[in-house]
Amino acid sequence: MRKGVIIFLVALLVTAGGGAYYYLRGLDHRLRFSQQQLQQKLAAKLPLTKTYLAIFDVTLDRPRVVLKEGSDRVNAGLDVTLNIRLGNQAQPLGGSLDASGGIRYVPERGELFLTDPVIERSSLQGLPEKYAEKLNGVLARVLADYYADHPIYRLSTDDPKQAAVRWVLKQVVVEDGELVVTLGL
Repeated sequence: MRKGVIIFLVALLVTAGGGAYYYLRGLDHRLRFSQQQLQQKLAAKLPLTKTYLAIFDVTLDRPRVVLKEGSDRVNAGLDVTLNIRLGNQAQPLGGSLDASGGIRYVPERGELFLTDPVIERSSLQGLPEKYAEKLNGVLARVLADYYADHPIYRLSTDDPKQAAVRWVLKQVVVEDGELVVTLGL
């Protein structure tokens, strides 16, 4: 009798689990993020200063986020201050950097990252032209390092909906001025 009850309970659990999976596998959850929300998340982690090759101090500050309709990329701009040694003298150079990147989702942590950043435009006042190409290489590395370690958004563990959707990234697109991220099983 007892063995029969255990078998019944196991069968019930397997059936309920299978039914839940069957029901949930077709569901997608769409998260919407405005430019302002993304910009606030980035601004909370800035300014950030990092040294490269023992001659560059790069400071990133004042993020800007621009979402282009129909795109699967996020455009992000930053103010850049570069303290570089040219000859024997250190010169602070200021300017801006605009880049775009795709979205990578880490379900275990519920975090969205900008990935594969591409520099769309950079301008540093006072930088001799002969250093511009090398500097873009350094700045591309700075961006890749920064966005690899700093999510552009983290799902809230306090919000039951966001806590429950730590699934798989299915689609990213900009709709109506918002970044729309579709997650599902």
